[in-house]
Amino acid sequence: MNKRFSVVLASLLVISGCTGARSTTTPTSSPPLLFMHDGQYDYNTFLVNPRRMNLTRIIESLYSLRTEVKFRGEEGKVLNRSLRGTGIALFGKYLLTVEHVVSVENAAITTPLGEVALRATKVDERTYLEHGGRSYALERLVADKNVDVALFRIPAELRLKSFPYRIGNSDDLQVGNFVYLIGNPMNFGVNVREGIVSSLRAPQAVSLVNSVARNAFMVSNGLNPGDSGAPVIAIRDGDYELVGLSQGSFTKAQRLGWVIMMEVIKNRLAQQGFRLQ
Repeated sequence: MNKRFSVVLASLLVISGCTGARSTTTPTSSPPLLFMHDGQYDYNTFLVNPRRMNLTRIIESLYSLRTEVKFRGEEGKVLNRSLRGTGIALFGKYLLTVEHVVSVENAAITTPLGEVALRATKVDERTYLEHGGRSYALERLVADKNVDVALFRIPAELRLKSFPYRIGNSDDLQVGNFVYLIGNPMNFGVNVREGIVSSLRAPQAVSLVNSVARNAFMVSNGLNPGDSGAPVIAIRDGDYELVGLSQGSFTKAQRLGWVIMMEVIKNRLAQQGFRLQ
């Protein structure tokens, strides 16, 4: 960041020096074109006003989710699985996350060689919000395995802090746009990382883990286990916007992660009458 800023600053100084030597007109106070509002997503944080844009407020809109799944195996044996994930509160009414952190289809046991699937039928699956030392059962409104999105209704008695900024348009992103990832890597606690949009489409290799390449873009923030469902924030003319949810990463590659596009999420939820506007 400092190196980039130094290059930009040096360029501005050269331009200013050249025009100052030849022109007799009075300099104006207009900002350099590089930093002007243009309605597009930004490539840096220079236009962000920290008095208006506060990452802490986004962190406060993230909540822990726990899903308990019950399977019935051979001879009636009951098997249980527990999942944990992160959801983001929206409009004081909904919790949004990715489907794969709140749902599982198969019973399995962990061995030194990895997970081994068991013959069992899923008989129950419930997701809870963990908040203030208590667990609250959530009503599942949407759970789409193909798109990998899940939406829950916040219990009426709760007043949760919601995402305080605009829902963005991922179709407007360009390679190189600056983004923040606010996630819970390795379940070590909320962590903020900065990066860029590194590709507008995920590679076909993501289909090996049931993701859809055309629904996702790549980021350089370095996603980790535990980040799934975490918000990815872009900056438009200095304002934060939610542009996607973290979905996965390549475990043998550094800083290669993919994010479900916000437009894909909005379109899927709109099909069932839930509009994120």
